Amino acid sequence: MHWFTKSICLGALAFAPPIHFGLTVAHGQVADPSVDPLESGVLHLPLDRVDSRRVLGRGSSIIGVKDGGLALDGRSILKVPQSSEISHAPTGFTIVMWVNPFALGRGQQMLLAKNCYSLDQREWSLMLDADGRFRAYIRQGNWKTIEAADLNVQPGRWYQLALVKEATRMKLYVNGEYQDELPLSRPIPKTEAAVTIGGVDDQGRIWQTFWGAMDEVQIYPEAKSAKAIAAGYQPVNQVLKIPSIGPEYRLWGGKESVPKTQELKRVEGTTFHVIKKYEPSVDGYRFLHGVAIAVHRNQLFASFGHNRGAENTGSEEARYAVSTDLGKTWSEPRTIDAGNEDLAVSHGVFHHHEGRLWAYLGAFHGFRQDVHTRAYVYDDEANRWEPRGVVCEEGFWPMQQPLKMGNGRWIMSGLQVGGRNPAAVAISEGDDPLKWRVVVIPESAPGNVWGESTVIVEGSQVLNIARYGARPIALAARSSDGGEHWTKSVASNMPMVTSKPYAGTLSTGQKFLIATTTADSGGRRSPLTIALSEPGEQAFSRVLEIRPALFDEGVGESHKNAALAYPYAVEHKGRLYVAYSNNGGGVGRAGEPRSRANNNSAELAVIPLSELQ
Repeated sequence: MHWFTKSICLGALAFAPPIHFGLTVAHGQVADPSVDPLESGVLHLPLDRVDSRRVLGRGSSIIGVKDGGLALDGRSILKVPQSSEISHAPTGFTIVMWVNPFALGRGQQMLLAKNCYSLDQREWSLMLDADGRFRAYIRQGNWKTIEAADLNVQPGRWYQLALVKEATRMKLYVNGEYQDELPLSRPIPKTEAAVTIGGVDDQGRIWQTFWGAMDEVQIYPEAKSAKAIAAGYQPVNQVLKIPSIGPEYRLWGGKESVPKTQELKRVEGTTFHVIKKYEPSVDGYRFLHGVAIAVHRNQLFASFGHNRGAENTGSEEARYAVSTDLGKTWSEPRTIDAGNEDLAVSHGVFHHHEGRLWAYLGAFHGFRQDVHTRAYVYDDEANRWEPRGVVCEEGFWPMQQPLKMGNGRWIMSGLQVGGRNPAAVAISEGDDPLKWRVVVIPESAPGNVWGESTVIVEGSQVLNIARYGARPIALAARSSDGGEHWTKSVASNMPMVTSKPYAGTLSTGQKFLIATTTADSGGRRSPLTIALSEPGEQAFSRVLEIRPALFDEGVGESHKNAALAYPYAVEHKGRLYVAYSNNGGGVGRAGEPRSRANNNSAELAVIPLSELQ
């Protein structure tokens, strides 16, 4: 396919100084604009003029609702520069756009937005939501939504959306018909966030991307009437052919399809314990994430990233707790490394080597800059951790304990922080716990990857399963030479939450994958599930529920919106110990959104292996 960009035609704005706008695709240069005013004061993006001299991103020309249209590949966005005041007109505004989704079930697909989350710049957005419905999200202290009716949205078909802001309310229309409205309890924030189309640019992290076509985007500096919206809609019956995204990797091999949430069977005999409560009023810590566990000298160790401030900031610490009764009760948290003014140390993985317990921890400077991995070894006599320095650079952050391969080397799975954040592994030099090489797994899946990954090892054969940030489905890649060379990481046929997974092989010969894996959960981080293969088989064929979000019969936090995430597992004496984070549905978490991210408790599920066979 020939990829190219299109020059965008924008009119001067009546509610800001007249500016000629160009359009940036992803992070390319700005194309020369031409003026094509629909009427005075209207920002008009017809998306139908091709400038093949400038390849600024991956978009293709298609037949649109009026002349040509633009198809986005699910990894690129269009960003309107100098657009921070576009929707700040005192007279309100109206957004009208045509969209044609190529797929549902990809999580939240942003159509048009004015947000930069990491800078706490949140105003509004139009999206195709994870459940296949069109919604508008409006910032009113927190997010409030305007939901369209269940229209049975079909890939390949055109839909016209309109969002209207009046003085005291906002209204949503689809195909000229009124859907619902939201009374405004306060003014919408006015921020410096740029208007983006087809996704969000979150300080270089491109995500919530849209895979589909768009045409005729218009922003009016006034609130249009329902009559005007209806008059501006004419049905488009043409159905677009959905482009291929390449072959899927077969992770799911069950006779039946992956079950829905309500169809899951609960794992019997599981017991639950709390490793560390969320209690900032007691200890001052808010952020907690990335729980890792290991059995060492008949004690259970748990480590995690801990922060009195916000996630991924300089006050992050690596901490741990110890259980002498295999998870029933836990010590108060202790510190592995608190870093310093220029260094933050966070969560990571454990490793047993020659009778000693090691920890490999992700670390960074500033706001998640210069990410690397540091090693520590536990002094059993002094009951403290000894630092052994940096062992991996190149942005590597470990996510799974090292596993021994057939060649005697160890492989430690994780991701490379930077760019599209691809899945990566670290391979030891021989049996040396201090010498590692980073191997980045090539990727071809469109959109944001954020490839937190896990591996299953069989001799020299290694399967990598990774989070896919752009879509709630597992990515997969394979190496046949001990992780040195890899197939491209591609979308699989198995749904999986857009969060870190954990996989392995049980002593029964069954392969397992812990995440949220159901046919209908999308990007929701619940229920916590375990997918299983039959002994010796390659593909997963069953999914069981470890615990749901609302879980009053168990210990730990229970809420219908609880996020159960970032699992880590270890087998010991006939049981599988599964540690995970739980945000309690956000209950009791105060402060700005940035500081509330991953304000978790750390919890533990103990599963009898007999219940997994």
